[in-house]
Amino acid sequence: MSSALAFDPVHRPIVPTASFAPERAPSAEPLAVPRPSVRPKVLGASVIVVGVGCVLAAQLLLSIGTADGAFRLQSLQERSVELSREQVVRTEQLQTLAAPQHLAARAAALGMVPQDVPAYLTRSGKVLGARSVAATGTSTGAVPDALLTR
Repeated sequence: MSSALAFDPVHRPIVPTASFAPERAPSAEPLAVPRPSVRPKVLGASVIVVGVGCVLAAQLLLSIGTADGAFRLQSLQERSVELSREQVVRTEQLQTLAAPQHLAARAAALGMVPQDVPAYLTRSGKVLGARSVAATGTSTGAVPDALLTR
């Protein structure tokens, strides 16, 4: 293949040389190029300002919500500590009241006496064991409780 047969698919016009154009004298002032008139884009600017305002308002609301949550969390933690202390006090009171010595003292205050010989009732109503009246007085096996002396 030879390049002699190749043709240019894009037709380019031949530009005449500047030899025929008259020469201009250089001037001291630059030529003023007319600028296209630019109108202010009020709609675009207002959308941007409103968008920035919305972002700032959302950030402010999130900050207020976070601070409020922190204050509520602090108050709930303080309440939790207070309730755990109260629970410890109530547990100690319950242990004091459930002590065998305390129960025996309350039973004696109600007029109950300990029975040394056990007796049992059957479903039919029969008594198994010794039928005796308990002796009045204090039990010989009482051990004082340190929690009752407070």
